[in-house]
Amino acid sequence: MEPKPMLFCDTKTVLTYMEASCRFNLALKIPSIRKAEKAAPLIINRLELFDNHFVVNETEYKMKVYRQCHGELDNDVGENGARINVDESIQPGDITLGDLRRAYLKRWPVPKRPIKSLQHGCPPQKMYIRLYVSGSKYQFPHTNMKMYQLMKRLLTIFFGNRSGEWTVKNMSLQNNVLRWPVDGRRPIVRNVNIGNYSQLKMNIDSIIDSSVPLNNLQMRVPKYSHDRILDHPLLLHADHVTISNYPPESFLSDLFSIQAHTVIIEDLTSTNSVDFESLIFVFMEKTRPIGVRYKIFTRYKTNLELIRHPEVFERSINCIKLAMGSDAMVVFQFSRIHFDTWLNIEACPRNV
Repeated sequence: MEPKPMLFCDTKTVLTYMEASCRFNLALKIPSIRKAEKAAPLIINRLELFDNHFVVNETEYKMKVYRQCHGELDNDVGENGARINVDESIQPGDITLGDLRRAYLKRWPVPKRPIKSLQHGCPPQKMYIRLYVSGSKYQFPHTNMKMYQLMKRLLTIFFGNRSGEWTVKNMSLQNNVLRWPVDGRRPIVRNVNIGNYSQLKMNIDSIIDSSVPLNNLQMRVPKYSHDRILDHPLLLHADHVTISNYPPESFLSDLFSIQAHTVIIEDLTSTNSVDFESLIFVFMEKTRPIGVRYKIFTRYKTNLELIRHPEVFERSINCIKLAMGSDAMVVFQFSRIHFDTWLNIEACPRNV
């Protein structure tokens, strides 16, 4: 009895329960299932994007430039061996995420110098792009494809033109340029780390389905940043916002204006310079929505009984309550969690 080919709906069902990288590899090798693979629901636990590699769950796709006389290089280079400028590699759909390193290079640009050939007259055009996937190596002529083009092609093959719903549980953007596919359905993202918070000014929300709120948006605020956070859609649709470092004092006003349900500052590196009284005064400058919470890792406590504020109506060593209008109050309270000290701030009704 001859085996019958699987129906389209059956193929979708099987693919739905298959690990993402395994699905991608099958679709590359079996063209007949590609349409079903794009239509089947997809769940990715971890997606990390860098300039020369990316990670899907536990599978890493890493690219290098290979020159016969110099070995492997991590950076993309042109035919003459000079490093390719990021701005020269922008393709349709790409999003420039610009970080501090790129800003530094723009202010103090490094001149392009071709990599000198070694002895024996090694021709500079003898170069290849190498792709490493889970220990396997693939090699392509450098004249046909640059590293950034291969990155774009792979991300488009995997994530472009998807018609079925797909979800990324944890996404991390650590690249200078996001080589995102031009066409296709946007993913539902549960948790995302965007790196530098200034990347919010880029068009990041265009790659994420904002109809479903984020569980957590994580970012870092540079110590000497002068940028301001605006009412970005990602901030408005995030249940939690996590700041991975303690921001400069000039940034606190913006920080306390974030409309997320809970804001967490999880690393306080400049503990000795924190002025708790100043922090409380900045928070009380504006009326905050009832229900907002801030959780700040402080390493140590101060005596809150010593805080002098005109709206104080109840205080103790570890807790102080301030009136916010006639019906609400703000509670500042220290707590200990696993031997760590946190300052919790919550706006709540006065009758609580």
